[in-house]
This record gives sequence, C-alpha cells and structure tokens, in this order.
Amino acid sequence: MRFSDDFLRQLRDRVSIADYAGRKLAWDKRKTRPAAGDFWACCPFHQEKSSSFHVLDSKGIYKCFGCGEKGDVFTLAMKLEGLSFPEAVAQMAERAGMALPNDGNEDRGDTERRKRLYAACARAAALYAEALKSPQGKEARAYLQGRGLDAEIWKRFGIGYAPGGWTWAIDKLRAEGFSFEEIIDAGLARDSETGSRPIDTFRERVTFEITDLGGKVIGFGGRTLKKDEKAKYINSPETALYHKGRVLYRLKQARELLAKTKASGLVVSEGYLDVIAFERAGVAAIAPCGTALTEDQLQLIWRAGPEPILCFDGDTAGKRAADRALDLALPHLAPTRTVKIALLPEGEDPDDVYRRAGAEALAPLLAAARPASEALFAREQARRPLSTPEARAALKTNLREAANRIADPETRRLYLSELLSRADALTRPPPRPQNQGGGGPRRGPFVPEGATAELKSKVGARGLTQTDAERFLRAAIDYPALLARFGDLMDRLELPDRDLVAIRTAIHTLQDSEDGSKTIDREGLSLHLTRSGEERAAARVTSWPKPKTAAEAAGVEQEWAAYVTREVVLPAIREELAELRPLADEGDEAAFARFQALSREAREIEARAHEAKQTDAPSDLVA
Repeated sequence: MRFSDDFLRQLRDRVSIADYAGRKLAWDKRKTRPAAGDFWACCPFHQEKSSSFHVLDSKGIYKCFGCGEKGDVFTLAMKLEGLSFPEAVAQMAERAGMALPNDGNEDRGDTERRKRLYAACARAAALYAEALKSPQGKEARAYLQGRGLDAEIWKRFGIGYAPGGWTWAIDKLRAEGFSFEEIIDAGLARDSETGSRPIDTFRERVTFEITDLGGKVIGFGGRTLKKDEKAKYINSPETALYHKGRVLYRLKQARELLAKTKASGLVVSEGYLDVIAFERAGVAAIAPCGTALTEDQLQLIWRAGPEPILCFDGDTAGKRAADRALDLALPHLAPTRTVKIALLPEGEDPDDVYRRAGAEALAPLLAAARPASEALFAREQARRPLSTPEARAALKTNLREAANRIADPETRRLYLSELLSRADALTRPPPRPQNQGGGGPRRGPFVPEGATAELKSKVGARGLTQTDAERFLRAAIDYPALLARFGDLMDRLELPDRDLVAIRTAIHTLQDSEDGSKTIDREGLSLHLTRSGEERAAARVTSWPKPKTAAEAAGVEQEWAAYVTREVVLPAIREELAELRPLADEGDEAAFARFQALSREAREIEARAHEAKQTDAPSDLVA
C-alpha cells in the first residue's frame, strides 16, 4: 500500500518517537534532557557502553552517532520489531487513533482532493489579507489598530478580513476555478438554511489563519465586528484538513520559538489575541481553536515540552476551564509530563495585560503559575469550608480520589503523600493553651483501669510527647486491630515533628492504596517512605525496637486507644465545644451546626473507647 506524504506527516506529528522508543530502550539519565525533548540511550543496533543513540522528539527522528543508523518512528519500528513499512505505519496509526486509507487508488484520489483543499484555503487567506487593506476593511483595520495591531502584525500572524455579503468568498474562489464542492469541503462556505445556493462561512469578521505543523493554512477563526452578534468568535467547520480537537493555533511557530527560548514548555492560552500577545512578548504560546482543551491537543503540547503552563482568565469561566484542563491532565502526569496553572487577575486576559503594561508584565504572571499538585489542593480546599469533621473528611477523600486517577505508580504515590500531608497540616487542631495558674482548677488526667506503670508515668501531661507519639504510630503498625479500629483518630494527633507527620501520612496512603486490604507492616511502611523521598522517616521506622509478643503486650490496644482518646482527642473537642457554646447560644448558625457535630463525635469516640475497653485484649492482638 502506498501512503500519501500528507498522511504520513500527520501520523508523525501525532506519535511521539520518544514515547515509542522509551518502551524499548533505557534512557541515559545523565545525558537525557526531557524538558528539551532530547533523549539518549545505548544503541540497540550495536554493542556499546556509552550512550550514542540520540532521539529528538520535537522533530520525530533518531540517529546513532556510533553506527550511523538514523530515521523516523516508522524506521525505528521496522528495525526494532522486524516490521514491514505498511505494518509499522499501521501500528503507529493504531497508537494515534488514525484510520488507514483503504487502498492505493483511493489514497491517490484523496491526495489530489486534499491538494485542492489546501489551495482553496491558501487562496482564501490571501483574499482575506487583501480585503483587510481595501476600503471594505476600514472598520476591521480600526478595530485591530485599537488593539495595538498594525500592518506588520497583520502580515506576521496571517490576519485578514472577510467582507459582508453572502457570497463574497465564493464568488472570488469560483472565478479562480474552484468548484462549489471544493469551497464547501474546505470549510469556506456552507449550505444555506433555505436550501438555495451556498453562502460564505465568514462574513464581516476579522480572520485568523490556522495552519498545520507544515505551515499550510487549513482553517480560520473569525471575530465579529458587530456588537449584537450572538457568536463573538466562530471557527472553520470540521473538514478533511481541519479537526479542531487535534489542532492548536500557532503550534508550528510556538515550537520554533520554544526551541530558541529553552523554556520548559508551551503556554496554553484561551484565544487568538492572547497567543499573539504572548508571542510578541517572546513567549511560545498556543490556543485551542474554539473548543475546550482535548486529550489529543494535550499530547501535542507535551511533545513540545514537559511542563506547559495553562493560562486562563481570572473570571469564573476561566477558573472552570482551568479545572477541566487539570482533570484532563491528571491521569497522564508522570516524571516527564506535568502542567502548571496560571490565573490572571479577574477581568483581564493576556492581551489586556500586554496592552496595559507591556511584555514585562506577563512574565511575573507566568512565574507565579502553580504546580499541578498545588492547584489541585487549592481547588479541593476551596470547595467547602473546613469547619466540620465531615468537610475535613471530604477534603481527604477528594484528594485521594484525584491522586488515584494518576496512572504512573510513582507519581501517584508521591501525590498521595504530598496532598495528604498538606491536608494533615491544614486540618490539625490548633495547640491547646497551657494552664498558667490563673484559670481555675485543672481536670486531672484520665488513667485507664489496669494501666501499666509506663503508661501511668506518661499521662501526667496533656498531649503526646515525641516518644509517646512515635510509640502510638508504632502500635498502629504492630497491632493491625488498633489501626483498623482507631486509625482515623491519628488525624487529630498533634504530632511534634515532620518525620512523624510523614509516617502518619504514609500509613494513610498505604491504607488507601490498591493493596489497602493487606496488613501494613514495618517493612512496607519503610519502603514506601523511602520511595517518597522521606529517608529520615524510613530510618526511624527501621530503628524501632522489635514488637512485643502477644503475651507481653496484653492490653496494649485498649491502653493506648483509651489514652489517646481521653487525653488528646476528647480534651481538644471539649475545649472547642466550650468556645462554640456562647456563639451558638447567640444564634450563630454555623457555630451551632459545628457544636452539634462535635458533640456527636465526642459521644461516638467515648462509645468506641468504652467498647474497646470491654474487649478481651489478647484476642485482638496480632503478634
């Protein structure tokens, strides 16, 4: 089968050679620069000890500087897997979700048709550019000049004007030999609603050229000049050349600029004028064409650089768009793929900022972009006030659910650890004020019946010491029944150092992981902490003394559960209840709701502690 050059070029554009090669080769971490799309490995075609096999993802090519082998993704698949050229093309088409042409004759016919469509779009672009400079384009020129765009910018960015009337473009193109069918198939005209002759797609609109990665015009965006027009912007309809979910405005130019600026990724903005503003400021930027960001577009963006900045207006619509984009990116996050989120001041877009304060004003807005993890946490935190236990529990649940959508295992583990650590810090009860001798009699500490001498010596002070806190976390691992029954109380403990917070977060993460049904042991906990970059916390777990036998540790579960419940959790709740009562009595609805919720929680905790106290200890212990 013979494939057209256009089909193969589209396929190369949509398949990442680095992704394909990375499944077959081990990248050299010292030489590889993912941010630049620059990958190195030992050559699979000859024996070598140093990495001389070079993959340049942005150009879709590879070359070995040792043996001279070179080619594109099709060549690589043929050599690595012993495929024929049609088989290699078929495999890549399947990866890209593109349909193969049926046969050679159809493919050749399609090629000729596509050439005519390209020619129609190119001629329309020239006609629109001429019209902008003509007397018909007076209003459009005034609009563009009012936005700070002069004739040099019109030419550089392919800006034109589609005059009014129903068939201006059709008449011009028909006079140059294009058929009605070709003009319609190129997206430059459409059938009228009355069923009469076709009418122009763009009328009385400023036009913006949309090109493919080869620089050929494949469609247009059009901005109305009428104040009462329902649609401010319209775009070319879907055609054989233009698929709006797989095309990005100015992607070819942005990739070229990115290679010069050495930035870590493209800036994704919302509109044509925003892209123009960024590009004039020396920032490589693109935009979807009249649609929300799609997964295909996101993959194209990541091919250009691993850390794009998704820049949205600061209004409600912009924030919704940021949320959608973050959700779209989440499953694909990995060591070499992430996003940042930048929100502009409310009421302004990048073009407004550029015209108001110049190129230098855009840089700090991009520098303040939030990493994906931070943006995700801020979004979930803002969903509802964290004034109740239910709301705080919902925050953690939502964070876990979001992190678990990440496909890459290591990235998922680190997200769970970081997000839950943030939630712990945010929802941890404030330190209780210490009695300074002037506040009346102080309630004596509760000592569980049958407590050991060791425990009795610890309960003279409110709260957990560092040693007590670490012993409690250790007990949660050594005695699974304790963790299962009272693990949620760990969230209320005011832990005295960062390592213990990391250990508590790791315990929760392992509970919520795919293997959460299995018993968590010290070895698994230490391994998880090490993988999460918490080596010091892992070392503390490793250094814990051996757990007691069931006979030696009789009563540990009840003892420590009762201690933490009575001396740490309930006092904190009671103090908050005392603070809330006057507000509730004065009619504060939020305080009253919080007071009721805390009262229920206190009763539930006391009931659980009493139940544990009545249970025969040795039967619940796991040695």
